[in-house]
Amino acid sequence: MTKEILHEKSAAQHIMDTAGPLFAIRGYTGVSVKELAKAAGVNNALISYYFGGKKELYAKILSTQLEVLESVISEIKQGNLSPIKEIHFFAERIIIMHKRYPYLIRLVMSEIINPTDCYESIVKKEIEKMNFFLRTCIQRGIDGGDFKPDIDPAVVAINLVGMIDFYFMAGPLSQELLTRKDNQVEGYIKQSIDNYLQGIMSTK
Repeated sequence: MTKEILHEKSAAQHIMDTAGPLFAIRGYTGVSVKELAKAAGVNNALISYYFGGKKELYAKILSTQLEVLESVISEIKQGNLSPIKEIHFFAERIIIMHKRYPYLIRLVMSEIINPTDCYESIVKKEIEKMNFFLRTCIQRGIDGGDFKPDIDPAVVAINLVGMIDFYFMAGPLSQELLTRKDNQVEGYIKQSIDNYLQGIMSTK
């Protein structure tokens, strides 16, 4: 790979890295191409050159970050794990995803509340894939006797995602409300998952 290609890839990534937080904080309509270019230290033409425009840049950021979620699900499916272990593994990987892309949760919530064209084509599609995976996992747990037979997989799947994502949606507030200690988020997720599983596991 030539130095020129490497430079182009790093420049495009730099634009995405600086644009992501702006879109997350101010929304898609709240940021102009000029402001995106200024934040990245480039001219407007470079955004058009690498992405085609603001709309395409925004879509690229969303799709790139949400692809991690798809990779997590694919990795879990290949592991041949029990439903309980799949839930633990899912939670661990979601922590890593949120740490890697701390503004992703705000981008997704913005799309849910004030959807753009990217909601149907990118965000909703990935959320539905995740939801289907979790519902299937929970149904396997019911069928195998690990989970209570009277729980609704659709409800329990939403409960799980909401419990994990709340920590990251609340941001600094979560850190203030919880006892300060090392690996705070990991401790929160572990205890939350343990409590969650106690509520759905079969008593037999």
